[in-house]
This record gives sequence, C-alpha cells and structure tokens, in this order.
Amino acid sequence: MTRFNVEARSRFRYLAVTCLLTGGAFAQLPTISPVDHMRFDSPEAWALKYFASTTLMSGLQPPEPLVEGRRTGSITVGFETDWMPALSPERATVGFSGHKQEDLNKTPILARPSIRVGLPWRFAVVVAGPAPVRAFGITPHLFAAGLERAILERDKWRIGWRGYGQFGSVKGAFTCPPGKAGSAFNPSACTGDSADVITMRYAGTEFQLSHPMPGMPRLTPHVAAGFNVIDGIFQVDAPRKTEIDHTKLWTRGTTFSATAGLSYLLTARMGITVDAFYSPLSIQRQVTGPRQNDGLFNVRALLSYRAR
Repeated sequence: MTRFNVEARSRFRYLAVTCLLTGGAFAQLPTISPVDHMRFDSPEAWALKYFASTTLMSGLQPPEPLVEGRRTGSITVGFETDWMPALSPERATVGFSGHKQEDLNKTPILARPSIRVGLPWRFAVVVAGPAPVRAFGITPHLFAAGLERAILERDKWRIGWRGYGQFGSVKGAFTCPPGKAGSAFNPSACTGDSADVITMRYAGTEFQLSHPMPGMPRLTPHVAAGFNVIDGIFQVDAPRKTEIDHTKLWTRGTTFSATAGLSYLLTARMGITVDAFYSPLSIQRQVTGPRQNDGLFNVRALLSYRAR
C-alpha cells in the first residue's frame, strides 16, 4: 500500500510539473505575420519615403576644381547635421491606411560623420552613417556610400556628378510607444512597447552646379538635382491583447530631390556648407480622396576638414 501511494504521488507530481511547464505555451498569444505591398502614395508608404528622404546623401559639398581637386589618397572628414521637421498630428496619421496616428516624431536631428577618400582619375568615394547608439528612443543601423567626380569646368563654373545608395534600418517603438499600453487612448490595443524596424534603402544619382562668388573666392553657391529609387520596409513587432503583430509592409518607387546652398572655406583645409533640401512626395490619405503633394523640406549642414 505504501509503495502504491509513493508511485501515485510521483505520477501526480510529474503531471503537475508538466502542466506548469506547458501551461504557459498554451496561453501564448497567436502571432500574425501578413506581408502587404503598399502603393507608393499610400499613407504608410509616404511615411517611409519621407524619412528615407531625410537621409539622402544629397548636395552639401560642391565639386572641387578639376586641376586643384582631390588627389589620390586624399582624406576629408566631415560631420553632418540635418534638421528633422516634426510632423503634425494630421501628417503623422498614417497607420491603418491613414486612420491611426503613429509616434513618428522621435528625433529632431540626424547627425552622422562622413569620410571622403580621393581615388584615381579624380573620383572620390564617400561613406557616412550615424553612430549605432540608442538615442531619442531609436537605434539606427544605417550605412550610406557614394561615388562622385567633377566632370566639367568652364570659367570657374563646375558641374559634378554623384551616385549614392544606402542600406540599413532604424528600430524604435513607433506603433506602440511607451506609455500607450496603460492610457485611455489605445486604438491598437497595445499591451507593451513595440520594437518596430524601419528599413531605409535607396539608390540615387544627382548633378551639381557651382560657381565661386565673384570677389569672394572662399564662398561658393551651389545647386543640385537628383533622382532616387526608394525601397522601404516597415516591420511591425507589437504586443496586442489578442495577438502578437508581426505585419510587414513594403513599398518601392521613385522620387526627385533638389538642394541649394553655400559653402565657405574657413581655412585652406576646413569648410562649412549649409543647404536647403526639398523633395516633393505624393500621398493619397484616403482611398477615395485626391492625390496631394506633401513634400519634405529641411536644412542640412556639413563641417569638413581635409586631413591630407
């Protein structure tokens, strides 16, 4: 009888432990992982191309003279800061095809170091990217690179060409920001902070025109025009009351961009450039509504130093 009781108790304990270990698995919420292609002028796609455009490697440094330009092996280091305009609640209402306001105003600036290296045949390669450090609630992992060259010079008028591209992503709580889970306004039924990832890939080319200011050789006005192909992805990672949302949204399309600015040589090796940037961006906020232009305008600055 004693032996039977011992065996029964052992089996009971085994079943109890098994239930405790597996009970959590049965209680796990389902995960949804749909993949949706968005029109390039849909509200979600507009947000993707808007923020990808803030990172375009456009303008800023005019082409150097063909004769006095970069030598092979020359190195120029720079630090770029770009203003990130805050979106109004209406402009930030892009979720669920333009019916939900997302937390898109994370950071007021984009700051990234850059380095240019002179190549043979008067080419130069430039690489840039923000530090992969969490700040303002986001963590960037972006890398941009370009190839550029002055291609024509007549009476100090210079035309330059640049081809550029970027890959990488930015991680942050865009759909379920901190504090929303316990708030009264929670249309997404968030139960915690999301860990969404925005992929910002693009490839583009631009031509730049510059001419030193007469009587002020240190000051160089310049303008540029570019064409870009943007490939954006928004990967949702949001805990909700009834499910774990892993929806993936992607879009691809073309944009145009233009810059105008001034470069000033502080010394023979150091210069500062300030540019105004604009890119028209189409959006159709409602399915039955009109298609509108809601472009990006911002100001960018670059401090550069030619090390050798």
